[in-house]
Amino acid sequence: MINGTLGSRIYISPTVAATIDTEIEYSSLTWTEIGLIESVTEFGRVFDLVSFQAIKEGRMYKLKGGFNDGNMQMVVGEDLTDAGQAALKVAAEASNQNNYGFRVELNDAPSSIGGPTTFFFRGLPMSFRTTMGAVNNVIKATASVEVNSDILQIDPADLYDRFVTGGSLADYALFKGSDAQALFPVIAGDALVSVTGDAGTGVAADGSEAISLEPFMLSDGPLVIEARIKISAITNAGFFFGFTDQFAALEMAIEGSGTTDAITTNATDAVGFLFDTLMSTDNIWLVGVNNNVDEAAQNTALAPVANTYKTYRISIAANGDATFYIDGVAVGTPMTTA
Repeated sequence: MINGTLGSRIYISPTVAATIDTEIEYSSLTWTEIGLIESVTEFGRVFDLVSFQAIKEGRMYKLKGGFNDGNMQMVVGEDLTDAGQAALKVAAEASNQNNYGFRVELNDAPSSIGGPTTFFFRGLPMSFRTTMGAVNNVIKATASVEVNSDILQIDPADLYDRFVTGGSLADYALFKGSDAQALFPVIAGDALVSVTGDAGTGVAADGSEAISLEPFMLSDGPLVIEARIKISAITNAGFFFGFTDQFAALEMAIEGSGTTDAITTNATDAVGFLFDTLMSTDNIWLVGVNNNVDEAAQNTALAPVANTYKTYRISIAANGDATFYIDGVAVGTPMTTA
């Protein structure tokens, strides 16, 4: 499906970004929108042509050589009271080699709470030049930015839930354990909060669980699930986060078996992150079960820290292969046909 340019936006991070590379690093920057943009030129990687012509055949053989990620030029209606334009001008006119973060958002978000196609890159601002034109022209400026890193493209995503205060959990199956301390999940402080029990006898007594009732189907296209998660304690604790076909009872889709680092699967099909202190190694594990066949659990060698957020993401390609990320960095190896 094609999309129009109208509604697209460009941002600059006014702080120097010399070594920013990952989505989580870019997302942690402070961004200032560049206002009154009239037009933007092409940007993106282009390779140098390396050619060789043999005298016998006469054919020109062609190879890819070095590459250039491009130069992005913007024309703006000049207004230096605009914080984004002012930051870009200051960066362009400084006689240094500082790179800055840039974010380009297209106007293609799939829903009002979804995310658009987004490009992140480091750039070297080269110029911010005023253009006056004739009598009936608007005074404009042309800015030039040399792209000086890989361009990280984030595909548009339909955000299923933000768990905003006052929101509803009507689209979820909610469960709690039999222990008096276990509570149903609730939305509090713009987060989904689960309070578990303290009987110490397992999920049936102590668990708290929310499972989306929306059927996410790989046949509809690739799937991505992501959330920031923290737990208050990392002893006598566990969680599963991911996809599961089990939504009828309080049960972890996959849990530690209590024997070494073995797992027990309670779903027919599931894939996700598992932390369970029933396992001998109290790290975050990558786990899956496909049509009742367990995938090999992978130890990430990373452990949660009490009361500290980590961002967990699972990306499942159209062929069923799952790739896992923690804090924007790929972990483990892709789980084939997960």
